[in-house]
Amino acid sequence: MSSPPAAQPNPPVQNKIRVLAFIDGFNLYHALDEYTRGATPEEKVKYKKYKWLCLTSLVKVFIRPVTEELVGVEYFTTYPSWNAGKLARHRTFVSAQIKVGVHVTFGEFKEKMLRCRADCMAEYKAYEEKQTDINIATSMIDFAGRYDKLILLTADSDQVPALKLLKKLHPAKRLASLPPIGREAKELAQVCHESFKMTEAHLAACQLPTPIPLIQNGVQYGVLEKPLGW
Repeated sequence: MSSPPAAQPNPPVQNKIRVLAFIDGFNLYHALDEYTRGATPEEKVKYKKYKWLCLTSLVKVFIRPVTEELVGVEYFTTYPSWNAGKLARHRTFVSAQIKVGVHVTFGEFKEKMLRCRADCMAEYKAYEEKQTDINIATSMIDFAGRYDKLILLTADSDQVPALKLLKKLHPAKRLASLPPIGREAKELAQVCHESFKMTEAHLAACQLPTPIPLIQNGVQYGVLEKPLGW
């Protein structure tokens, strides 16, 4: 008796849905830096150990590989130039993301003076991040020709008007909300077609390797390592 014919693999899906991710860097960073719902000091910092995160791998968790393909990851951030330690760590992180194919758009910090609300009423210097929100909003619309579906990683409801405009200009586009871990984004979910939930298991599974070799013309010239004391 002859053997039954071997099972044939599913035919490839033609014209997969192109997915482009937009990541609000500081919104994600602050969610990892402090879990605001933590009841103890230990719980509040339980996600800090996952900061060495591969953004591409994280986004791919939410891609349906049979019908969708990730065509890019757009990461929006700003360098904290006033703090040498933070600047060095963030430069390393950004370099690692670029190494795995992430495109980075930078905003800037603006210096401003604030007045203490306590009795002293003294003035002190602070820094406010600028341009990131508008950079994300304009990019989602400007890059509309590159994707059929977007995944927006933020919990910032300031992006709701941009998403509404995007739906008006491009009603065929699919919009997905992905808030950072421990954060809610109800207003974003209401305007998007679908929403995802990030878990600790996702973070643990999507860490960058360390060290990451830096190679040019086939020759290794250095490494990128996870910052210590992050």
